[in-house]
Amino acid sequence: MPTNRETYFSLLKENNKYLNRNIVNTMLCFINGFDCNLTLYKNFDREVDNYENFLSLIDRVRNGEPYQYVIRKANFIDLTFNVEPGVLIPRQETEELVIGTKVMIDKIFPPFSKLTIADVCTGSGVIGIYLKKLFRSATVYATDISEQCLKVAQSNSKMHNLSIETLQGDLLEPLIEKGIKLDVLVCNPPYIGDPSTIDEQVWKYEPHQALLAEPKTLFYERIFKDVDKILNKNAILAFEIGEDMEDELCALVEQYFPNSAYKLSKDMYGKMRFLYIMIKEDGNYA
Repeated sequence: MPTNRETYFSLLKENNKYLNRNIVNTMLCFINGFDCNLTLYKNFDREVDNYENFLSLIDRVRNGEPYQYVIRKANFIDLTFNVEPGVLIPRQETEELVIGTKVMIDKIFPPFSKLTIADVCTGSGVIGIYLKKLFRSATVYATDISEQCLKVAQSNSKMHNLSIETLQGDLLEPLIEKGIKLDVLVCNPPYIGDPSTIDEQVWKYEPHQALLAEPKTLFYERIFKDVDKILNKNAILAFEIGEDMEDELCALVEQYFPNSAYKLSKDMYGKMRFLYIMIKEDGNYA
């Protein structure tokens, strides 16, 4: 059987667009049961474990299937989460949303506040679960219309021993039905209006329900219309947005939250990607 070193360089020589260095490292770590790249490199001259199985898995990646679906795992900040076909793969931009939300929480709320947080359109649960890691005393709800997504979110919650409550329903409906009041709402809703702009691999493999909105502001406005039913007097709303939605969303925010402060910010690639709305009872946003 070939070694990890031989396999690594052989795969890179293929120049396959789906087999970059990071993905090859990830696949070799997975098949060998290694916890990180450093362990892989320490065992670079050891034969690949389960080589025949590895070949079948790598062939799926080679042909375009997202490696996260092949190994049923995805990284998010410093944790690993379960994913599966039918559940959106977490993105780097969403990591930034979580980090930005923490900054906003630390700015608005006193330290050690017992917050109530909702992750709406939770998917695999990464946003809500990671916020629970950051704010251990918080009560965290995760909502989704998809039963499959909620089952994956529950598995991730158990895996990391970070307790969240999952609620099935359309956007805010399960929160409204239960009379839940929130300090923080975070949401990465569908926001792509034109399917032709979606990467071919994403369109072929990932759930369209988690991607498409017509119009693209649909889910933001639906949340804006009803969110006053579930918010406390001091609250934060945090959203991931499409890069070309700034003007439309600013108009909607000014329509629905005329007395609140808001800001948009860019992701690491310089694209407008996040919207934060701050609601304070005293109106002091200094």
